[in-house]
Amino acid sequence: MARVTEIIGEGWTLMVLREAFLGTRHFNEFERELGIARNILADRLKKLVEAGLMERAASTTDRRVVEYRLTWSGQALFPVLIGLTQWASEHLCDGQASMRFVEKESGREVAPVGVLSADGRPLKLADIAMVAGPDADPSLGARLAKAAER
Repeated sequence: MARVTEIIGEGWTLMVLREAFLGTRHFNEFERELGIARNILADRLKKLVEAGLMERAASTTDRRVVEYRLTWSGQALFPVLIGLTQWASEHLCDGQASMRFVEKESGREVAPVGVLSADGRPLKLADIAMVAGPDADPSLGARLAKAAER
């Protein structure tokens, strides 16, 4: 969680990513669409590139122009964006949303993002335990073990 928060937890970062998912690629377009200060935008784009979520590349139409494109790793964040948007609609916006996610082909609403078991069953908080991974320090491991006992 700390690593993720360090990368996408700063103000504006999720909005920059949303714009990238909408197809925005040029610095000036990000700036115009978001109304963000140039120095903040430059910092967020730099950090997203350094984290491997976006890449800088020459435009296919004009090699002098730089584009910012989502990498495979950045594209893998799309379910997170959907989940956060769905959560906000339900818990912050009384079920209202300025943006919905639908299937292109059918126009049907995307199902709520949830956690599934390995065999596809929906899981609730009570069904899940957080356990220490191989990189966990001993104090985190102890905290997770204690929490799993509850």
